[in-house]
Amino acid sequence: MKYALIRTSFLSVLWGAYIYNSSDDLLSLIIQLLICSLSFALFFITPITGNPLFIFICQAILLLVSTLAGSTPALAWSVLFYFHIEACIILQPAKYRLFLCSTLIFFGIEAFLFGESFSIAALSVFAMFFFITMKLNEINADMKEQRHLYDQLLGEYRKLKRVLYVTERNSRAEERTRIARDIHDAVGHNLTALLMKIEMLSIQYGEHHFKDLKELAADSLEETREAVKALKEGEVEGIQSVIQLIRKLESESGIMVELTTQQGVLSTRLSNKQSIAVYRSIQEGITNAMKHSSVREVKVILGKTALGHLHFKITNNIEGCLPFRMGFGLTNMKERVEEIYGKLEINQTEKEFVLSGSFPVEEGVIA
Repeated sequence: MKYALIRTSFLSVLWGAYIYNSSDDLLSLIIQLLICSLSFALFFITPITGNPLFIFICQAILLLVSTLAGSTPALAWSVLFYFHIEACIILQPAKYRLFLCSTLIFFGIEAFLFGESFSIAALSVFAMFFFITMKLNEINADMKEQRHLYDQLLGEYRKLKRVLYVTERNSRAEERTRIARDIHDAVGHNLTALLMKIEMLSIQYGEHHFKDLKELAADSLEETREAVKALKEGEVEGIQSVIQLIRKLESESGIMVELTTQQGVLSTRLSNKQSIAVYRSIQEGITNAMKHSSVREVKVILGKTALGHLHFKITNNIEGCLPFRMGFGLTNMKERVEEIYGKLEINQTEKEFVLSGSFPVEEGVIA
């Protein structure tokens, strides 16, 4: 915002000086003001137009027309030089060279009409200026390409880290399941067999002889069952896994996530399928915001509806209401929510992109 204000102020000063010094009568003043208004209109639509080269060429044509109505072409050149600086920042090298060619045509016409205003020194300054802006344009294009490659590499790096994290998490879960199964099959079965033998001995020789051994075996079997249960349920699931995901994305990417949890949502027990759907939906929503939003701030709300359904909402700010299409990520996210009998809604306004979904909760059910 501050940079745009400085640019607008600087261009206003250039146009003001040009109009003040080149308007000899009321008619030329009116013409210059009209041309100035058109120039500013083009200046303000340049950032949102799909063809900035055409806009800059129109600016050069307007300045050429203004010199025909004025008496000081040198000040028109200063305005044109400013547009050249803007163009060398915005345009790609090939398009900037086209604009440079249009400027040379502009100066050719100017030289024909105002030959006395051109000198060897002025032509040398023009040539030096155009050479410098052309080199700046090439350097700027190289920097943009490097930045684009860096963003691509950073995106691949983050994607790889997420894949490694999921792979590690799955491997850890598989290992915990294997250990729990081994304990259950080996130790648990042996303790059960031991308890049965002690029971048989207590029937034959009297219960009071084996009471302590029976209690010890029963306690050991119960502790083994608790250990197996702890191993099976040790992985972070449900809403807790979402909180862990948000922490991880914040630390990896520097994105700020504002998480709001409404009453009762943290204690909600979800099935495995529901936990995965919520986890993947939040992950895809935040990743989508990271890709398509220049503002690195996302709002996530988790709560319950009046029907007791779990509800999530992901909001991020956007610049301009550009059309969006359902890519693989959003399509997959929609299918996941619908698989658990839920509904996903996607809304976009001029300032916000909103993903919201809800699904019925079957608490305590392990799928």
